[in-house]
Amino acid sequence: MQLAKRKLSPLAYFSIIAVLVMQMFFVVIASNRAHAADLTTTYVRLNRMSAAATTSFRLQFKATSAGATTLSINFNGADVTTWTGSSGLVNATQTTNTATCATETGDTALPGTLSASGSGSTLSVTGITALSASTTYCVDFTSATALTNATAGEYHPVVTVGSDSKTIAVRTITSDQIVVTATVPPTFNFVLSGNTDTFSANLSTSSVISTAGKTVTITTNAASGWIAWVKGLNGSSGAATKGALKSSTAGNFTIPTTNANALGSASHTLTTNTQDYGLGVTITTDAAGGGTVALDAAYDGTSSKAGVVDPTNFRPIATANGTTTGDIITLTERATIDGSVPAATDYTDTLTVIGAGNF
Repeated sequence: MQLAKRKLSPLAYFSIIAVLVMQMFFVVIASNRAHAADLTTTYVRLNRMSAAATTSFRLQFKATSAGATTLSINFNGADVTTWTGSSGLVNATQTTNTATCATETGDTALPGTLSASGSGSTLSVTGITALSASTTYCVDFTSATALTNATAGEYHPVVTVGSDSKTIAVRTITSDQIVVTATVPPTFNFVLSGNTDTFSANLSTSSVISTAGKTVTITTNAASGWIAWVKGLNGSSGAATKGALKSSTAGNFTIPTTNANALGSASHTLTTNTQDYGLGVTITTDAAGGGTVALDAAYDGTSSKAGVVDPTNFRPIATANGTTTGDIITLTERATIDGSVPAATDYTDTLTVIGAGNF
């Protein structure tokens, strides 16, 4: 038995067609919505936040859809905040860099041959190679005047990449800088390695005998360095009193510097079988710092020379012209005698060694 064929009315046909059209409309709308999605992981980092300051800035975003080749940032956004108020402005000329931000953040450098420009409150970038979905990109707008900040407040720029966009928040503040101050106090340290210095052997007519020597260590942050001086205790008789080794038991006999050498003259090489006594200074360490150590010519003790000790006035023996972490000079006394010097075991002199930082 055959089923009877049911005949549809014109109204039924119209209803079916209307339903099909509505379904196609919603498919198109859904399809369009799928291509206009929110960006994620998006920020604008102003490199200066102070109101009215000019600044470079950084953009990071995570692409939602694939294929985008354009980008824009509208700092006015879509609300009542106005970036272009009394001072806010996007510079017309823009420069970009992607290597630095990619290195610092681990993001993917925004690809392509980028061309950026500004107009009003909007910055636009073209020349982007088609982006990949779910990839986080970054770009720096490097001009120091890329952006002029608006007055202090919160603003809501809209970042648009292709057909996708995101409204974010940035803030400008009255001042974004902390002025840090510090004081480095002046320092000066001056240390003698000891207070007695004995000749290494009995004085002789056939040899120049030296003491073991004592060091002076100087540490200072004086920008102009330091100065060291010395003065003797005992004086010899004569037109110009000179430092000397003196013996009380030998009737206050003195062994002075040879009369051929005046106070302040250049250091000299001692001659055997002559009454001679003096001080030689050498550089042991010219330490790290801003200064260089120099010996005074009157007491330059290199090559076993010695200078005339002054028992009346302090005389400079060495200097440095900058800071130091520990310069070291060595003071060595040297003497020789002739056959007329009385025997005694108490020949002595006392050297006063001082110094100062040259601030």
